[in-house]
Amino acid sequence: MGISIIAAGLKDPDNLGGLIPGILMVALFVMIIAMMPSAFKQYPIKRVPLITVKPKEITINGETFKQSDVKEVRLTITLAPVGNKEENEKHLNSILDKEPMAGVTANLDFAVPGPKGKVKTVYTTIENGYEALVTLYQAGYKHYSIVYSMKKLAKKATYDLGQTKTEDGKTLSSLSKKERLKQLF
Repeated sequence: MGISIIAAGLKDPDNLGGLIPGILMVALFVMIIAMMPSAFKQYPIKRVPLITVKPKEITINGETFKQSDVKEVRLTITLAPVGNKEENEKHLNSILDKEPMAGVTANLDFAVPGPKGKVKTVYTTIENGYEALVTLYQAGYKHYSIVYSMKKLAKKATYDLGQTKTEDGKTLSSLSKKERLKQLF
C-alpha cells in the first residue's frame, strides 16, 4: 500500500503530499520485519524440561540444587475474571479448598539459597503446573503453597496435596515414602 501511494505521488509531480505517508508506511513495514527475529530470540521454545527431579537433587532452569536446599515451592494459578470485584472474590473463596484443575499452565516458583545466605526465588512458567507440584510432593518436597491470582486479587489455597488421589484410588498421604517414589519412575 505504501509503494502504491509513493508511485501515485511520483506520477503527479505537482502533488507530492502523498509521498510522505507512503514513505512512512514502507519504513514502518521494514521496521516490523526487522524486529521479528529478535522477538523470537527473547523467548526461545526448547523441548528441554525446565524442572528435572532426581532422588536427592532437583534441576531448575539448568541450575542444580539439593533437595534440602529448596525451602518452598509455590504454584501460582492465574484465573480469568468472572465479573466485578465482589464476584471475583467470591469465586476465589469458593475454590480455595478444592483440588486445582489439571492441565493448567501456571507459575511454579522455588525458594532456594542465594548469594550471601539470602533466599532467592527461581521462577518458571510451566505447562501442567498442578501435576508438577504433585510430582514434587511425591518426591518429598513438603513445603509448598498454592496461590490463586485474579486481576489484583491473590488468595492462598487451603487444599492439602495429601488428599490427592492416585490412579488406584489411594490418597497420597496414605502412601509410604517407598510407594510414593515408585510412582515417579
